[in-house]
Amino acid sequence: MAEVKKVRTACRSCHGGCGVIAHVKDGKVIKVEGDPASPISHGTLCSKGLAITQLAYHPDRILHPMTKTEKGWERITWDEALDTVTEKFKEVIKEYGAESIVIGQGTGRDYESHLYRFA
Repeated sequence: MAEVKKVRTACRSCHGGCGVIAHVKDGKVIKVEGDPASPISHGTLCSKGLAITQLAYHPDRILHPMTKTEKGWERITWDEALDTVTEKFKEVIKEYGAESIVIGQGTGRDYESHLYRFA
């Protein structure tokens, strides 16, 4: 039987960054609980934090880039997806100028590091 490992981490469902203890078995998170040592959440998690595993492993979760075709949504590679976005950005810049592209982020999460590729 595989060992269950407890991994200390932080919830990224909101700005709080509450302390989480993730129970990991065979490389999969099977349970989360609040980390009592967390100075932010003191061992508690909200409903979003407690639902992390449902979000991560939901059967309808999109795991790969998709493009809409006449047949419907079809899976494409990450390179194809990034090339498509890059080409669309170039078209907009050519027609409307570089000032027409805005990259914004409304949260404290570190999503912007992925956007620098387009800047």
